[in-house]
Amino acid sequence: MTPLWVPLAVAVIGVLGTLSGGIAGVLITQRRSDRREDKTWERERARERERWSREDEARTFDHRRESYVDFYDSLKTMARLAYDKGYGFLEEPELPDDWHMPAFERLNRLKIYAAPPVAAAAAAAYNAAWQWGHYCKHDDPDDPKFHEGQVAYDHVEIDLLMRIRGDLAIPGSGTDDVAALI
Repeated sequence: MTPLWVPLAVAVIGVLGTLSGGIAGVLITQRRSDRREDKTWERERARERERWSREDEARTFDHRRESYVDFYDSLKTMARLAYDKGYGFLEEPELPDDWHMPAFERLNRLKIYAAPPVAAAAAAAYNAAWQWGHYCKHDDPDDPKFHEGQVAYDHVEIDLLMRIRGDLAIPGSGTDDVAALI
């Protein structure tokens, strides 16, 4: 006969082994599950950061494009006023004191979003248009300063346009296309 304590000890050892095996299995499974969740969470966070970055870039691109177009439109208006003054299409012999302000305000906005080469070209175009309008004579298209100002403005305007097109990655914005704009 076997003493009573032996089957009881075997039963207790079996129960303890089962409990410890079950607890160890749960702990190992939980640890692996936590690692898997951490990796998944990191991947989701990285994807979210990439998405935010793409959205920020797209929003900045939209602001840049809008500031380029606004400035270019106001620059063309400013150049048109200089042209109209030189040909005498304006009734007043002098341009209004604030004739250049819309372009100047848009130039300041453009400087926030523009790439440095575009900002420099925009400032040069603004200065050329201002000098053209400021120094040309009213109703005297044969004045050499009128034509010098117009030629200077035309060159910097084309340079600005090509830089804007290049910065916005518009197809056909290579330097070979300058001749097509002239």
